[in-house]
Amino acid sequence: MILLLTLCLSACSSTTPTTHGTTTTGGGSGSGTTATTTPGIGLGTRPCPEAVKTPAYWDPIIPTQNGITKVESVTCGNLIGTSTLQALVTVRYNGTGAILDVYVYTSISSPSPKQIFKLQNLYEGNAKISGYNSVLTAEVDQHSSINAGKNSASYTPDLFREFKWSDSVGTLVPVSFPGMYPDLTRYQAENDQAQVNQGKDAWKLEAAMVARHMAADAHLLDWSSNAPTTIVSGGRSSDAGALVTVKNPAPGGSTIKVSLQRLEGNTNGGIWEIVAVTSDGMSIASPQSRDRVTSPVLVAGTGNAFEGKIGMVALLDHLYTAIGHANVSGVAGNGSTTFATSVTYHSTFEGGMQEGIVILYAENSAGSSPAAAVMLKVAVS
Repeated sequence: MILLLTLCLSACSSTTPTTHGTTTTGGGSGSGTTATTTPGIGLGTRPCPEAVKTPAYWDPIIPTQNGITKVESVTCGNLIGTSTLQALVTVRYNGTGAILDVYVYTSISSPSPKQIFKLQNLYEGNAKISGYNSVLTAEVDQHSSINAGKNSASYTPDLFREFKWSDSVGTLVPVSFPGMYPDLTRYQAENDQAQVNQGKDAWKLEAAMVARHMAADAHLLDWSSNAPTTIVSGGRSSDAGALVTVKNPAPGGSTIKVSLQRLEGNTNGGIWEIVAVTSDGMSIASPQSRDRVTSPVLVAGTGNAFEGKIGMVALLDHLYTAIGHANVSGVAGNGSTTFATSVTYHSTFEGGMQEGIVILYAENSAGSSPAAAVMLKVAVS
């Protein structure tokens, strides 16, 4: 028995447990990771293999043109949902517009890496890997409300897009960010998180403050900056979600319910993002949240009619600029009723999908600002 016990203890002490690495999102920065003893999927930018990390390695693979284009950056990450690394390679053009082309390759250590994604002609473009393992891009929309009529030296990059791997398609496809405010896109949200981490814009860490800022934004509701705000649930430093009400203090004003989530669920200093705005007696049934829409878009739902009129529907683009709107009337007299209206819009960006919002404004016969509203995130084509 003593011999058997000795052998058992010896075998147990020689066994090394397998550990799995954990990753923290850092509120979307993807920079905080812990060591791991086994290969796994990390979030955000990962170290590239030594042999492929220099821009010069990729010049003949793209290929670039001497004096015209050059590889500007190479970053790596787990972009296809496996432990293998992919490379995000950006190519910059000389000349006006500082055009950027974006490529993603897999099998990056093989003699012939495989291209799985390409996006070209981004005016004053930029690209990076997000803390969500997607590719984020920035570029100038030359015809947007802040760039139209300006010379190229005064342009501001204002259009941000996100692309994530799809197994069914075999490439990265455009996707939308759940948030509507203070950020409409993940690119902006991760930049905002970095600013907050440096001690700036601390109001983005307070759910009630984010809801109040949204209600006061002139592009959205234009309510008083002192609108009464109440936390119904969540919203604490340890919470990943919150529900907040905001009351329009103007004559005829009503109340909205604002749903918020922490960026990437991070309760360790993650900023709050508004993901839904609702109001009693109002709804948008079509389109649904994060649907992709084309012009004209049919907007249907419910509302309260006064003298047959419910209010107005507007479609906002990536700058919260209204690019289409239509009056909304009920199908049956006054009071609670349904509606369906077609909204024609004209997008300033014609190179693909952008992120936007559909808003149903409730008519306010006693004041200039809308009595209440329902907001829905959509992808605008």
